[in-house]
Amino acid sequence: LCSGKFGTPITDDVSKLSSLKQNIPSDYEIPISYIPKEVAGTCWVVLNIYPLEQSLRKLASMFGAISSNRENIIVFIAMLKSLRFTFDHEELVIFQCHYREGSLISGLYFDYIKDVLHAASQETSGFSCKPPPCVNPQQTPGGREEARQSSWFKRAPLLLVLIPFTACVVIIVYLVSK
Repeated sequence: LCSGKFGTPITDDVSKLSSLKQNIPSDYEIPISYIPKEVAGTCWVVLNIYPLEQSLRKLASMFGAISSNRENIIVFIAMLKSLRFTFDHEELVIFQCHYREGSLISGLYFDYIKDVLHAASQETSGFSCKPPPCVNPQQTPGGREEARQSSWFKRAPLLLVLIPFTACVVIIVYLVSK
């Protein structure tokens, strides 16, 4: 288990995805962080394993301790964890700026899991990961939020000055008109 080279961690439990798909309302949106295939290229599986695992952990926490949904989700978390050990590439942190935050409705979410697991079962260890350059350092998942906050803080002093200035103009206009 430590080296992850003892065979594929993908098991027949993948069939449990269809029961999970049926047990969770079809309009329920599940949040996930991901990198699209067109950005990640051959590294798509490796880059999406950990965020998918974290998303499944959050989803599992919504169910009770003896829920069959929780048990099924834990099976997929174990599969993804084993895959992480198989494909462990620490240099892939350089893709951080390409992650996107989103939500998928439950059906698409479980189809996405199936795609990742299927692609992982086909994956070979000899792939190279060359990320495209980051367009903007504020494109990271936390970077967009920080950019919004910093732009608010840049405008706040202007708004604080604008309010008393507007009040003075209104008072002057009122006094002049009297």
